[in-house]
Amino acid sequence: MQWIRIVFMGCMFWYICEGRAQESHSWVFGLGFNVVDNSGTQLSQMLNIEDNWNISRLIKVSGEKRFEYDYGVELNMTLNEFTQGKMINSELNTVNTNYLAIDALFKNYTTNYFLDPRHSWYDGFLTGGAGGSFFDSTMNVTLNFGFGINFKINESVRFNFMSLAKFALINNSTGNANHFQHSVSTIIWM
Repeated sequence: MQWIRIVFMGCMFWYICEGRAQESHSWVFGLGFNVVDNSGTQLSQMLNIEDNWNISRLIKVSGEKRFEYDYGVELNMTLNEFTQGKMINSELNTVNTNYLAIDALFKNYTTNYFLDPRHSWYDGFLTGGAGGSFFDSTMNVTLNFGFGINFKINESVRFNFMSLAKFALINNSTGNANHFQHSVSTIIWM
């Protein structure tokens, strides 16, 4: 009779833990691509893709720790290349320049204030943080602000769209200044 109680208590513990794990989805990992607009035109030519967007090495990798449903902290790394012939800070780029960015971002899922996050087919968020952008071997520290949205595919998979404005704290090279970065990722909730 004692073993029945132990098995029953074990099953109850497993059921509670499993239900809580499904509810919280505390880790989110993503893989996708990014584009960088460092044209120097601010918002006036934001959609001039041919002249301003750098689309070369499109890799974005991210990991996020979610806190309840409303907040998260994300660490992401993106690789790209400023290609020859694109506008960089209002000047024509004459050489290819490697771009690497590592960013730590705080996210506030603002749509959760008026939608039930367990039943909504999308999550909108505001984000901000700091990062490091490397242009070949030159590094710059940036303050980042942006927004994004996740579209629910199923319980564990979502498509993520995010745009960041990156403000350079040190302007130590021609291309190393304020810029925009847009990304699309597939994210998996663990």
